Amino acid sequence: MLGRRAFIVAALLLGASGCAGGLGAGGGVNALAPIEPGKGRVFIYRNSAMGATYTPEVLLNGASVGRPRTRGVYVRDIPPGSYAVTTSMTPVVANFSVGAGEKKYVRLTAGFFESHMHPELVDPARGEAEVSGLEVLGQPGK
Repeated sequence: MLGRRAFIVAALLLGASGCAGGLGAGGGVNALAPIEPGKGRVFIYRNSAMGATYTPEVLLNGASVGRPRTRGVYVRDIPPGSYAVTTSMTPVVANFSVGAGEKKYVRLTAGFFESHMHPELVDPARGEAEVSGLEVLGQPGK
């Protein structure tokens, strides 16, 4: 009986530790390398289960970034300039420019009655707070 209890407790602890990942844990935003010299950084993320069945292809200036899971963030270091984030599900575009050392945050959003996912540029304070607990799906420069 004692062995069984110990096994159950160990399994629960192991399971709980698996939930502790994300940007705030060892592989998170604090663990990311500094922005490459002369570049800016863009975070493209989903932080909601709303529209979970939709996994559109995300494009940065026409190049594929990936298909984000329900909750996660893609991180890219990019040269200064003008950029557009789009998805394969909607004609909505999030346009922005980035300078050296600057960070931009683009959230992928789906509404309750919407059947698509669209990009939305958010202010840096809000973006930083929203990505803090998300899993990093793509590292800078990849």
